[in-house]
Amino acid sequence: MPCPEVWEVNDDDFGAMLPEQLEDGLALIDATEQRVSRPGKNNEIRKLFFSGKQHEFTLKTQLATDGNWHIAAVSVPVPGSIHDKKLCDQLQTLERLPTGCEAAADKGYQGLATDTVSTLSTRDVETGVEKQVPRVKAYTPFKKPKGQKLTEEQKAFNRALASIRIRVEHCIGWIKNWKILSERFRCSHSIYGLVMQTICGLVNQQTLRWQMVKGASAYCA
Repeated sequence: MPCPEVWEVNDDDFGAMLPEQLEDGLALIDATEQRVSRPGKNNEIRKLFFSGKQHEFTLKTQLATDGNWHIAAVSVPVPGSIHDKKLCDQLQTLERLPTGCEAAADKGYQGLATDTVSTLSTRDVETGVEKQVPRVKAYTPFKKPKGQKLTEEQKAFNRALASIRIRVEHCIGWIKNWKILSERFRCSHSIYGLVMQTICGLVNQQTLRWQMVKGASAYCA
C-alpha cells in the first residue's frame, strides 16, 4: 500500500497475497464499470463491450479491499459484457487470498461460497482425526428461491453481510470522486488499468490520512 497489486486474468503464475495485505483477514469483493466511447465499427467487438446491466459500452474492473477501507488489489480492465462472477473466476480470486481469509461479495457472485478452493489438512486436538478444510471461506447473500421467502435467519445474515460489504462500495464511490473515473473514459483503453491503479493508490493514501487524523483525535479526546 498505498498502490494495490494488479491481478491478471487467466494467470497461473501468481502467488497468494500476504496476510498483512488484508489487515483484518477480510476480503471484500466487488466490480465496477465505467462508460467508454463506442469501440470501433466491428459489431462483435461492440457486443463484447456492451454491458447489459448499464446499457452502455463499458470497461469492468474488480476490486478487493479489506474491512478497513484499504484497496488491496485491482484487476486488469475487461469488456463490460463479462459477468462479475466470470471475471472473479478468471482472476482465480479465492486462490489469490491469504490462508485463513474470509471473503464476502454481493448477489452478483452467486456460487462463490461453494466454489472449489485448495484445502488444508487439520487435526482435531481431542480425537486426533485429520480432515481437509477450505483454505479460504467465502460468503454471499442468500437469494430468495422462486415462489418462496427467506427465513428470518437468512434475512439477518444478509443484513449483517451487507453492513460489512458496504465498505468496498464506499471505496468504489471514492475512486469515482475523481473525474477521470466518473465520466466517459475517452482515452486509450491500454492506459485504463494504470489510471485505475493510480487512483486507487491515491484513495488509499487519503484513507490512511483520514484514519490517522481520526485516531489522533480520539487519542487527544
